[in-house]
Amino acid sequence: MEPSTASTAATVSDTTTRRSSWLRDPTRRPGWFGDLAMLPALIVLIVVLSAMTDGLLDPSNIINVLSQSTVVAIAAIGATFVILTGGIDLSTGSVIGASGVAGAWIVTSSGNLAAGIAAGLFTGAVIGLVVGIVVARLNVVPFAVTLAALYVVTGCTTLLSHGRTIAPMPIGFIRFSIVGPGGVPYAVWLAVVLYVIAQIAVTRTAWGRRVLHVGASVEVARISGVNVVRTRTSVYAVAGLFSAIAGMVLTSGLAGAGASMGSPLLLNIVGAVVLGGTRLSGGRGSLLRTGIGVLFLGFLSNGMSLLGLPSFDQQIVTGSFIFLAASADGLFRRLR
Repeated sequence: MEPSTASTAATVSDTTTRRSSWLRDPTRRPGWFGDLAMLPALIVLIVVLSAMTDGLLDPSNIINVLSQSTVVAIAAIGATFVILTGGIDLSTGSVIGASGVAGAWIVTSSGNLAAGIAAGLFTGAVIGLVVGIVVARLNVVPFAVTLAALYVVTGCTTLLSHGRTIAPMPIGFIRFSIVGPGGVPYAVWLAVVLYVIAQIAVTRTAWGRRVLHVGASVEVARISGVNVVRTRTSVYAVAGLFSAIAGMVLTSGLAGAGASMGSPLLLNIVGAVVLGGTRLSGGRGSLLRTGIGVLFLGFLSNGMSLLGLPSFDQQIVTGSFIFLAASADGLFRRLR
């Protein structure tokens, strides 16, 4: 071998070694690399389902999957923030219903769409703030507080709406979930923008760092000067706001609002966060992980529907995937 050829080969080999070393060394990997751990599973799922069904990857069906996943995706942003602090929010579905009903009631009563949207968002943020105050300042277990909030909020919303669906809504508001640039509804584009903003908030702001510190260790965060009470309170308020946005989007898609319209979504909302790999004990996770989890559940549900599986079979399959994801996270931490 010529000296120049040998030198070139050695250089290429050295470059390849350096490029692959960061994959083997966790301390040298970029932050986003770990967030893509669930992406291969999503790709495998899509490939398998596309081979078993007809039309899964048709552009119209992909848009349908994105549209059907929008409400879960938006609410899962708030759920991610809560779980990052080591908490849990079981009231998400009830807040979606309460916000939608509050907004729809104002719109149908006054005809003012802007006022209705503002009322819906305000309702969700206030409910989240109250829950956060009880959890953080009174140091009550989040599971108990949010479970109680689920019943109270659902009951109050049902009472105020007399158990009826509040409709009709303005045509322009309904079209928000139907049409949009490139054939993709505006609601989907809104979800994308919210994910970008939320990811930046977690990774690039002091508030996001405080959220992660509280989830990793409350005592260490407190010693480091983090106001744990304020941080935990703000997280639940933000979660309430995102649930309210999801409620208004769902109201747009249904052309009306009812007290229980968000209740069936709780499993998918929390499940998307868990499937994405956000640690239930807090301190590790991102919105990119949650987004992949949302898409996984969206394509899984759509594929099962195309296969003609009954709804109870779909629930079994979905629950099994969530169980496996949670178990895999626990097993991985034990092995590590």
